[in-house]
Amino acid sequence: MTKKQWILLICGSLLTALLAHAFFLYQWSQGVYMTGPNDGLSQMVPFRDMLYDQFTSGDFFYSYEFGLGGGTLSQLAYYYGINIFFFLTVMVVFILESLSIIREPDVLFWAQATVFISTVRMMFILIITTYVFRYLNDGRLLPSFIGAVLYGTSAMYFLHVTYWEFFGDAFLWLPLLILGVEKIIREKKPGWLITATAISFFDNFYFAYISGIFTGLYIAARWIFPLGTIETPKRIQLKYYCFCVLLGFGIGSAGLVPAVWSFLQNTRPPYDQEIPLAAFPSNILYDSYYMIVPAVFVLMLGVRKLYRKPQFRLFAILSLGLIVLHFIPWAASFFNGLSAPQHRYEYLAAFTIGCAVASGLPALKDVTIKQLTVASVGLVAVYTVFQLTDPTLELSSLWSAAIPIFAGIVLLLVFLFIKDGKKAVYRYGLFTIIVLSQLAVMNYYQYDKLYADGSVHESTKEYIMGEKYSAEEQQALIDDVLDSDSSPLSRVSWMEDGRYNTPIIQGFPGTSVYSSILNGNLLNYYYHDLEIDMKRESVSRYSGFGDRANLHSLWQANYVMYEKGEVTNIPYGFVPFRESENYIIYENTNPLPFVRVSDQIYREESLENHHPLTREQAMLQGLVVENAETKGKDVPHKGNLVDKKNIESVGGSYSDERLVITEEEGGIDISVPDSVLDSDAEDIYVSFYLLNNEVEAPLFALRVNDFWTTRKSRESIYKTNVNDITIRIPKEEQISIRMREGDYTLKDVEVYTEDYEALENAAKNKQENQRKHDIAINGNRITIDNLSADTDGYLAIPVPYEKGWQVKVDGENRDLEQVNYAMLGTSIQEGDERVEFIYYPPYIKITLMAAGVSLLIAMIWVRKRRGS
Repeated sequence: MTKKQWILLICGSLLTALLAHAFFLYQWSQGVYMTGPNDGLSQMVPFRDMLYDQFTSGDFFYSYEFGLGGGTLSQLAYYYGINIFFFLTVMVVFILESLSIIREPDVLFWAQATVFISTVRMMFILIITTYVFRYLNDGRLLPSFIGAVLYGTSAMYFLHVTYWEFFGDAFLWLPLLILGVEKIIREKKPGWLITATAISFFDNFYFAYISGIFTGLYIAARWIFPLGTIETPKRIQLKYYCFCVLLGFGIGSAGLVPAVWSFLQNTRPPYDQEIPLAAFPSNILYDSYYMIVPAVFVLMLGVRKLYRKPQFRLFAILSLGLIVLHFIPWAASFFNGLSAPQHRYEYLAAFTIGCAVASGLPALKDVTIKQLTVASVGLVAVYTVFQLTDPTLELSSLWSAAIPIFAGIVLLLVFLFIKDGKKAVYRYGLFTIIVLSQLAVMNYYQYDKLYADGSVHESTKEYIMGEKYSAEEQQALIDDVLDSDSSPLSRVSWMEDGRYNTPIIQGFPGTSVYSSILNGNLLNYYYHDLEIDMKRESVSRYSGFGDRANLHSLWQANYVMYEKGEVTNIPYGFVPFRESENYIIYENTNPLPFVRVSDQIYREESLENHHPLTREQAMLQGLVVENAETKGKDVPHKGNLVDKKNIESVGGSYSDERLVITEEEGGIDISVPDSVLDSDAEDIYVSFYLLNNEVEAPLFALRVNDFWTTRKSRESIYKTNVNDITIRIPKEEQISIRMREGDYTLKDVEVYTEDYEALENAAKNKQENQRKHDIAINGNRITIDNLSADTDGYLAIPVPYEKGWQVKVDGENRDLEQVNYAMLGTSIQEGDERVEFIYYPPYIKITLMAAGVSLLIAMIWVRKRRGS
């Protein structure tokens, strides 16, 4: 392209991107931001804020605000941990901040910035895609730009960016992959495909999977439908593809391998629900969340003559295939990694539709009026059928009326263009109305689907700055408490408005997190090892410790904050410490040391058949180590207090492990023996297996005395499939288990008591034997000096065990151990003085070497091809 064409393309792309975002740009001026109130404010905004602070302070690998702590480049690789466009965003924002052009970024800044970042991204999408479409079609600039607009401003783009902002990056890299394939087919140039493959692999493994599948399908389609008479032989193409993918994989492996490892170690149950053969998820001509097919493409499908053009034939067939897949849930499951059906792959259809239109527009001038008349009949019929067969579509709504009107205008201009194509006014009029109708539909989509129906109107400045989100009063109280604490790492249990990433939002080490990929060791710790109820069942969250004092002490969660008037089930040993006007913080009077060294060792396997409370006792009396030799004294085994005679059904019937509740609420009552009431026991641990027998029943609340939690519907894709529940409550005369009306399996009921003797002894030993360990926590490095170990045994610190950690003792490498089921640890010998834990993303060193070697080979190959 000429310099003038490049300038026109850049300016046109920027203008189009601004017009495409007109609705949200206006809302920004009104204090409403382009981010979803759920995942947008709970994940996208907090993650960007946390990672920006990390990256600009030189901490690239680990965060102690991410739940109980986690590797961010691996566990957040699905989001922004290795996101190339986010890296560029961070660089630009940092420069602007350094020049005092913008304020220091916070969660409000990232919410406000979303629409501007999206506008810039869309501009680049339009530029890149226009270049690719022009190359694919050997065509002119304007039709290619129009096709790029249909792709870059599609419904899927706005849906993705608004709710899951990083999803929008997939639109950037897909055109480069297809360009890379075409460069090999037409010119035998591997550079583009190597680059695009490397970027895709590094940037996001999830969309690399989706785009990679499509690229393979595209190659197969190109072999069936050649676009030119002279193309690289298929055998040679295949060699190029293999080498390009291998080199691209090698270069991108530094991001891909840690990300995939983190995904594979994540604990999530397989999707076990029946997937129907066909479904009608949305109306793709009128009001689909995922894809609104433009009228010009529907019209072109009915023009037989256009199929003589190889490019149009290829992309029309691909588009039709992808449109058909929209109605096949198995396709949505396949593109989601054979998991729950998700329509995130439908940006592929937007790409192929855009390219089909780009190739078909120049060929319209050769279409006859008769041919167009036949196609127009088909257009009217298709829109009529999609309208009349959709019972959810309101025929009187502005939306359902505007779509056919735009289709009619497009049809009229096509008729005029064919009748007298020499007149520029008709040609440019047609091109203009295609773009303007697309922008109008997408702006209305932003209002109707996202802002109104999608609750984006709730993402306001007032909310973000208010007490339900960033909450200045809460932050000030927490900062005051932590500033007065001399411990290396004290955590605060606090979560506002159901947002599990409150610690990230408010900037303190907490005990909760919400992310699609989490530390599998921690999830197993919560689900199975300790059966910790998080007060909400979910596969993508963990939170707190079920008000269990032993676990609070073990993990340094020495503070719990409550809203005044909402104080219930305070963990044992916690007392009021500090308060503000609306909030109060309780402090743990039984804290344990950050570094725990013990020669009382319990083999993890030896506790396999014991109750979680017994495992807590073992962790307090000593340390539990996987595959270690047991050296500790016996853990007191407490008997199950449940007697069938002490169980009474309420509001229904209970027999043979089946609980049928016929009233609005019911369950069982368990009478606590007098011997327990008269004992030194402080708390009761009640355990049971609970399953809702009604598969289609919705989420339900479960209450055990004053402890509330929720259980997912069995149809939910976010259920854990963990039905063994353990709940701690203060000692009372009666244990009441309550659910709503329904049919349940309730079995294996067990009741144990806890007097906290082990916890108080462990805390007392800390006070009596407190050593002045010098502990320094600096990003991905934890250093313990002056250990002065006086025994052989093991050491544990309350940081989650995760692949990537390494440990050195007195300068020598030592094996990392998984202690207390999910903590970092190592073996200790008498006289050891210095212990250093260092974290790097898994396999980062070997993948960086592979990336360097692959890059060198790729550069040599590309240079050799240029010289040949």
